[in-house]
Amino acid sequence: MPEREGGNVSKDGGDAKDRTGEILKKFAENGTVTPDFLTEVESEGWGRLAPPRIILAAIQIVLRSRWKDGLSSIEQVSPRSVPLLSQQDSLTMTEALLGDVSAVSEAQPKELLSLLNLIGFLAALLKEESTSDEDVKHLLHAAEEICRDSLHHDVLRRGIESGPWDISEVDVSNLSLIDLGGLRVPTSLGMEVRPIEAGGAMVAVTLVKDGTALQLQTFHAASKILWNSTRVEMMNKMRAQGGTVKEWAGRAGLEIRASVPVVMESGQSAVKNVRVLGCDGPGWMLRGIVSGIGADPQSADEWAYDIFSGTVVIGTHPLKPVIKPTR
Repeated sequence: MPEREGGNVSKDGGDAKDRTGEILKKFAENGTVTPDFLTEVESEGWGRLAPPRIILAAIQIVLRSRWKDGLSSIEQVSPRSVPLLSQQDSLTMTEALLGDVSAVSEAQPKELLSLLNLIGFLAALLKEESTSDEDVKHLLHAAEEICRDSLHHDVLRRGIESGPWDISEVDVSNLSLIDLGGLRVPTSLGMEVRPIEAGGAMVAVTLVKDGTALQLQTFHAASKILWNSTRVEMMNKMRAQGGTVKEWAGRAGLEIRASVPVVMESGQSAVKNVRVLGCDGPGWMLRGIVSGIGADPQSADEWAYDIFSGTVVIGTHPLKPVIKPTR
Protein backbone atom coordinates (compact mmCIF):
# COMPACT_ATOMS: atom_id res chain seq x y z
CA MET A 1 0.00 0.00 0.00
CA PRO A 2 1.39 3.44 -0.83
CA GLU A 3 2.52 5.23 2.29
CA ARG A 4 0.37 8.05 3.56
CA GLU A 5 1.81 11.52 3.55
CA GLY A 6 1.44 13.67 6.60
CA GLY A 7 -0.87 16.62 6.79
CA ASN A 8 -4.47 17.52 7.40
CA VAL A 9 -7.51 17.52 5.21
CA SER A 10 -6.95 19.88 2.30
CA LYS A 11 -8.93 23.10 2.08
CA ASP A 12 -10.06 22.17 -1.43
CA GLY A 13 -11.34 18.79 -0.18
CA GLY A 14 -14.83 19.64 -1.42
CA ASP A 15 -13.54 19.42 -4.99
CA ALA A 16 -11.74 16.11 -4.50
CA LYS A 17 -14.61 13.90 -5.62
CA ASP A 18 -15.17 16.04 -8.75
CA ARG A 19 -11.47 15.80 -9.53
CA THR A 20 -11.68 12.02 -9.08
CA GLY A 21 -14.61 11.87 -11.49
CA GLU A 22 -12.56 13.71 -14.10
CA ILE A 23 -9.70 11.22 -13.69
CA LEU A 24 -12.05 8.27 -14.24
CA LYS A 25 -13.50 9.92 -17.35
CA LYS A 26 -10.03 10.48 -18.80
CA PHE A 27 -9.14 6.86 -18.17
CA ALA A 28 -12.40 5.61 -19.73
CA GLU A 29 -11.78 7.71 -22.84
CA ASN A 30 -8.13 6.77 -23.38
CA GLY A 31 -7.65 3.48 -21.52
CA THR A 32 -4.83 5.06 -19.52
CA VAL A 33 -3.55 8.39 -18.23
CA THR A 34 -0.39 10.16 -19.30
CA PRO A 35 2.69 9.96 -17.03
CA ASP A 36 2.62 13.71 -16.44
CA PHE A 37 -1.03 13.64 -15.46
CA LEU A 38 -0.44 10.62 -13.20
CA THR A 39 2.43 12.43 -11.46
CA GLU A 40 0.20 15.45 -10.97
CA VAL A 41 -2.54 13.35 -9.37
CA GLU A 42 -0.12 11.45 -7.15
CA SER A 43 1.29 14.74 -5.91
CA GLU A 44 -2.10 15.48 -4.36
CA GLY A 45 -1.24 12.87 -1.73
CA TRP A 46 -2.53 9.78 0.06
CA GLY A 47 -2.63 11.41 3.48
CA ARG A 48 -5.22 14.09 2.72
CA LEU A 49 -8.66 14.38 1.16
CA ALA A 50 -7.51 14.00 -2.45
CA PRO A 51 -8.27 11.74 -5.46
CA PRO A 52 -5.79 8.92 -4.67
CA ARG A 53 -7.41 8.27 -1.31
CA ILE A 54 -10.95 8.63 -2.69
CA ILE A 55 -10.21 6.14 -5.49
CA LEU A 56 -8.99 3.63 -2.90
CA ALA A 57 -12.10 4.13 -0.74
CA ALA A 58 -14.43 3.85 -3.75
CA ILE A 59 -12.89 0.51 -4.74
CA GLN A 60 -13.38 -0.84 -1.23
CA ILE A 61 -17.03 0.28 -1.22
CA VAL A 62 -17.73 -1.55 -4.49
CA LEU A 63 -15.85 -4.71 -3.48
CA ARG A 64 -17.64 -4.93 -0.13
CA SER A 65 -20.97 -4.27 -1.83
CA ARG A 66 -20.34 -7.13 -4.25
CA TRP A 67 -19.39 -9.35 -1.31
CA LYS A 68 -22.61 -8.47 0.54
CA ASP A 69 -24.68 -9.07 -2.60
CA GLY A 70 -23.82 -12.78 -2.51
CA LEU A 71 -20.58 -13.06 -4.49
CA SER A 72 -19.00 -15.45 -2.02
CA SER A 73 -15.50 -15.94 -3.40
CA ILE A 74 -12.57 -13.69 -4.25
CA GLU A 75 -12.80 -14.85 -7.88
CA GLN A 76 -16.41 -13.65 -8.08
CA VAL A 77 -15.80 -10.36 -6.31
CA SER A 78 -12.71 -9.45 -8.35
CA PRO A 79 -13.20 -7.69 -11.70
CA ARG A 80 -12.82 -10.08 -14.63
CA SER A 81 -10.45 -7.89 -16.64
CA VAL A 82 -8.27 -5.01 -15.47
CA PRO A 83 -6.00 -3.12 -17.90
CA LEU A 84 -2.29 -3.99 -17.51
CA LEU A 85 -2.99 -6.71 -14.92
CA SER A 86 -3.11 -10.50 -15.12
CA GLN A 87 -6.06 -12.30 -13.56
CA GLN A 88 -3.85 -13.53 -10.71
CA ASP A 89 -2.64 -9.99 -10.00
CA SER A 90 -6.25 -8.80 -9.99
CA LEU A 91 -7.11 -11.48 -7.43
CA THR A 92 -4.16 -10.45 -5.27
CA MET A 93 -5.25 -6.81 -5.47
CA THR A 94 -8.82 -7.79 -4.52
CA GLU A 95 -7.64 -9.67 -1.43
CA ALA A 96 -5.37 -6.80 -0.44
CA LEU A 97 -8.07 -4.17 -0.91
CA LEU A 98 -10.54 -6.21 1.13
CA GLY A 99 -8.01 -6.29 4.00
CA ASP A 100 -5.84 -9.42 3.69
CA VAL A 101 -2.49 -8.30 5.16
CA SER A 102 -0.51 -11.12 3.50
CA ALA A 103 -1.93 -10.09 0.12
CA VAL A 104 -0.78 -6.51 0.77
CA SER A 105 2.72 -7.85 1.43
CA GLU A 106 2.57 -9.85 -1.80
CA ALA A 107 1.32 -6.85 -3.79
CA GLN A 108 3.93 -4.36 -2.60
CA PRO A 109 7.05 -5.78 -4.35
CA LYS A 110 5.12 -5.93 -7.63
CA GLU A 111 3.79 -2.38 -7.12
CA LEU A 112 0.29 -3.73 -7.80
CA LEU A 113 -1.27 -1.00 -5.66
CA SER A 114 0.11 1.81 -7.79
CA LEU A 115 -2.23 4.69 -8.57
CA LEU A 116 -2.49 3.71 -12.25
CA ASN A 117 -3.52 0.16 -11.32
CA LEU A 118 -6.05 1.45 -8.79
CA ILE A 119 -7.60 3.74 -11.41
CA GLY A 120 -7.83 0.85 -13.88
CA PHE A 121 -9.21 -1.46 -11.19
CA LEU A 122 -11.98 0.98 -10.25
CA ALA A 123 -12.80 1.66 -13.91
CA ALA A 124 -13.13 -2.10 -14.52
CA LEU A 125 -15.47 -2.50 -11.54
CA LEU A 126 -17.67 0.40 -12.68
CA LYS A 127 -17.85 -1.03 -16.20
CA GLU A 128 -18.87 -4.48 -14.93
CA GLU A 129 -21.51 -2.95 -12.68
CA SER A 130 -22.83 -0.80 -15.59
CA THR A 131 -22.65 2.15 -13.23
CA SER A 132 -24.42 5.28 -14.46
CA ASP A 133 -22.81 8.72 -14.23
CA GLU A 134 -25.22 9.61 -11.45
CA ASP A 135 -24.35 6.46 -9.50
CA VAL A 136 -20.64 7.24 -9.90
CA LYS A 137 -21.27 10.65 -8.33
CA HIS A 138 -23.03 9.01 -5.38
CA LEU A 139 -20.19 6.49 -5.02
CA LEU A 140 -17.51 9.17 -5.01
CA HIS A 141 -19.49 11.23 -2.52
CA ALA A 142 -19.71 8.20 -0.18
CA ALA A 143 -15.98 7.54 -0.66
CA GLU A 144 -15.18 11.16 0.13
CA GLU A 145 -17.18 10.97 3.37
CA ILE A 146 -15.38 7.78 4.41
CA CYS A 147 -12.03 9.45 3.74
CA ARG A 148 -13.05 12.52 5.69
CA ASP A 149 -14.06 10.41 8.71
CA SER A 150 -10.94 8.27 8.40
CA LEU A 151 -8.63 11.28 8.38
CA HIS A 152 -10.46 12.74 11.36
CA HIS A 153 -10.03 9.53 13.37
CA ASP A 154 -6.40 9.17 12.25
CA VAL A 155 -5.77 12.38 14.18
CA LEU A 156 -8.04 11.86 17.18
CA ARG A 157 -8.23 8.11 17.80
CA ARG A 158 -5.96 5.09 18.14
CA GLY A 159 -5.94 4.38 14.40
CA ILE A 160 -9.39 2.79 14.17
CA GLU A 161 -12.76 4.22 13.24
CA SER A 162 -14.18 4.67 16.74
CA GLY A 163 -13.79 2.85 20.08
CA PRO A 164 -13.43 0.81 22.15
CA TRP A 165 -13.15 3.64 24.61
CA ASP A 166 -11.59 4.14 28.01
CA ILE A 167 -13.98 5.46 30.67
CA SER A 168 -11.88 8.64 30.78
CA GLU A 169 -12.65 9.38 27.12
CA VAL A 170 -16.45 9.39 27.00
CA ASP A 171 -19.46 10.64 28.91
CA VAL A 172 -21.32 7.37 29.58
CA SER A 173 -24.36 9.23 30.90
CA ASN A 174 -25.25 10.08 27.29
CA LEU A 175 -24.90 6.49 26.06
CA SER A 176 -27.24 3.48 26.21
CA LEU A 177 -24.95 0.90 27.81
CA ILE A 178 -25.25 -2.29 29.88
CA ASP A 179 -23.21 -1.98 33.09
CA LEU A 180 -20.99 -5.05 33.55
CA GLY A 181 -18.63 -3.44 36.03
CA GLY A 182 -15.29 -3.32 34.22
CA LEU A 183 -17.10 -3.21 30.86
CA ARG A 184 -20.06 -1.29 29.60
CA VAL A 185 -21.43 -2.61 26.34
CA PRO A 186 -23.97 -1.10 23.95
CA THR A 187 -27.55 -2.27 24.18
CA SER A 188 -28.88 -4.18 21.18
CA LEU A 189 -32.45 -5.40 20.66
CA GLY A 190 -32.59 -9.19 20.93
CA MET A 191 -29.08 -9.53 22.37
CA GLU A 192 -28.45 -12.13 25.08
CA VAL A 193 -25.79 -11.53 27.75
CA ARG A 194 -24.01 -14.65 29.06
CA PRO A 195 -21.40 -14.18 31.83
CA ILE A 196 -18.32 -16.44 31.84
CA GLU A 197 -17.08 -17.33 35.31
CA ALA A 198 -13.88 -18.85 36.67
CA GLY A 199 -13.06 -19.38 40.35
CA GLY A 200 -16.38 -17.86 41.34
CA ALA A 201 -15.67 -14.58 39.54
CA MET A 202 -16.89 -13.23 36.22
CA VAL A 203 -13.90 -13.05 33.85
CA ALA A 204 -15.55 -12.46 30.47
CA VAL A 205 -18.90 -12.07 28.79
CA THR A 206 -20.43 -13.57 25.66
CA LEU A 207 -23.01 -11.54 23.78
CA VAL A 208 -25.25 -13.44 21.35
CA LYS A 209 -27.58 -12.16 18.67
CA ASP A 210 -29.07 -13.79 15.54
CA GLY A 211 -26.58 -16.63 15.39
CA THR A 212 -23.47 -14.51 16.04
CA ALA A 213 -21.54 -14.59 19.32
CA LEU A 214 -19.03 -12.03 20.59
CA GLN A 215 -16.92 -12.90 23.63
CA LEU A 216 -15.37 -9.86 25.32
CA GLN A 217 -12.52 -9.97 27.84
CA THR A 218 -10.20 -7.30 29.21
CA PHE A 219 -6.57 -7.74 30.22
CA HIS A 220 -4.34 -5.47 32.27
CA ALA A 221 -1.50 -4.20 30.08
CA ALA A 222 1.82 -2.70 31.12
CA SER A 223 2.68 -2.21 27.45
CA LYS A 224 0.77 0.13 25.16
CA ILE A 225 0.99 -2.37 22.27
CA LEU A 226 -0.10 -5.65 23.89
CA TRP A 227 -2.47 -6.53 21.03
CA ASN A 228 0.43 -6.80 18.56
CA SER A 229 2.21 -9.54 20.53
CA THR A 230 -1.04 -11.25 21.56
CA ARG A 231 -2.20 -11.41 17.94
CA VAL A 232 1.05 -13.04 16.79
CA GLU A 233 0.93 -15.60 19.62
CA MET A 234 -2.68 -16.52 18.85
CA MET A 235 -1.99 -16.87 15.12
CA ASN A 236 1.02 -19.13 15.78
CA LYS A 237 -1.02 -21.28 18.17
CA MET A 238 -3.90 -21.63 15.68
CA ARG A 239 -1.51 -22.65 12.91
CA ALA A 240 0.17 -25.19 15.21
CA GLN A 241 -3.25 -26.72 15.82
CA GLY A 242 -3.78 -27.12 12.07
CA GLY A 243 -5.89 -24.01 11.52
CA THR A 244 -5.98 -21.73 8.49
CA VAL A 245 -5.13 -18.23 9.65
CA LYS A 246 -5.08 -14.80 8.04
CA GLU A 247 -4.23 -11.40 9.46
CA TRP A 248 -6.84 -8.93 8.27
CA ALA A 249 -7.06 -5.14 8.25
CA GLY A 250 -10.69 -4.43 9.01
CA ARG A 251 -12.98 -2.01 10.73
CA ALA A 252 -11.49 -2.84 14.14
CA GLY A 253 -7.92 -2.48 12.92
CA LEU A 254 -5.70 -5.56 12.57
CA GLU A 255 -7.66 -8.71 13.38
CA ILE A 256 -7.37 -12.48 12.99
CA ARG A 257 -9.64 -14.43 10.66
CA ALA A 258 -9.22 -18.16 11.08
CA SER A 259 -10.73 -21.59 10.52
CA VAL A 260 -9.67 -23.89 13.35
CA PRO A 261 -10.28 -27.61 13.98
CA VAL A 262 -12.58 -28.42 16.92
CA VAL A 263 -14.13 -31.52 18.45
CA MET A 264 -17.92 -31.39 18.76
CA GLU A 265 -19.85 -32.68 21.80
CA SER A 266 -20.69 -35.75 19.71
CA GLY A 267 -16.97 -36.48 19.39
CA GLN A 268 -16.89 -35.64 15.68
CA SER A 269 -14.23 -33.34 14.24
CA ALA A 270 -15.30 -30.07 12.63
CA VAL A 271 -13.93 -26.73 11.51
CA LYS A 272 -14.95 -23.53 13.31
CA ASN A 273 -14.63 -20.04 11.85
CA VAL A 274 -13.56 -17.29 14.24
CA ARG A 275 -12.51 -13.68 14.07
CA VAL A 276 -10.41 -12.19 16.86
CA LEU A 277 -10.51 -8.42 17.41
CA GLY A 278 -8.23 -6.48 19.70
CA CYS A 279 -7.60 -2.96 20.93
CA ASP A 280 -5.00 -1.44 23.24
CA GLY A 281 -6.11 1.22 25.69
CA PRO A 282 -4.54 3.07 28.63
CA GLY A 283 -3.51 0.19 30.91
CA TRP A 284 -5.71 -2.42 29.24
CA MET A 285 -6.29 -4.54 26.17
CA LEU A 286 -9.78 -5.54 25.05
CA ARG A 287 -10.14 -8.79 23.09
CA GLY A 288 -13.23 -9.81 21.19
CA ILE A 289 -13.75 -13.30 19.73
CA VAL A 290 -16.46 -13.52 17.07
CA SER A 291 -17.99 -16.90 16.24
CA GLY A 292 -21.10 -18.20 14.56
CA ILE A 293 -22.64 -16.60 11.47
CA GLY A 294 -20.71 -13.33 11.89
CA ALA A 295 -17.38 -15.16 11.61
CA ASP A 296 -18.13 -16.90 8.31
CA PRO A 297 -15.61 -15.89 5.61
CA GLN A 298 -18.31 -14.32 3.45
CA SER A 299 -20.11 -12.58 6.33
CA ALA A 300 -20.49 -8.83 6.17
CA ASP A 301 -22.51 -8.64 9.41
CA GLU A 302 -21.51 -5.49 11.32
CA TRP A 303 -23.22 -6.28 14.64
CA ALA A 304 -20.15 -7.68 16.45
CA TYR A 305 -18.02 -4.77 15.21
CA ASP A 306 -20.65 -2.25 16.37
CA ILE A 307 -20.67 -3.76 19.86
CA PHE A 308 -16.88 -4.03 20.06
CA SER A 309 -16.26 -0.47 18.89
CA GLY A 310 -18.96 0.91 21.19
CA THR A 311 -17.67 -0.83 24.33
CA VAL A 312 -16.34 1.30 27.21
CA VAL A 313 -13.59 -0.18 29.39
CA ILE A 314 -13.18 0.65 33.09
CA GLY A 315 -9.74 -0.86 33.47
CA THR A 316 -9.49 -1.00 37.26
CA HIS A 317 -12.88 -2.63 37.88
CA PRO A 318 -13.70 -6.38 37.83
CA LEU A 319 -16.56 -7.64 35.72
CA LYS A 320 -19.96 -8.28 37.23
CA PRO A 321 -23.07 -9.94 35.78
CA VAL A 322 -26.17 -7.92 35.02
CA ILE A 323 -29.06 -8.43 37.42
CA LYS A 324 -31.22 -9.92 34.67
CA PRO A 325 -30.04 -11.49 31.39
CA THR A 326 -30.63 -9.00 28.56
CA ARG A 327 -32.57 -10.48 25.65
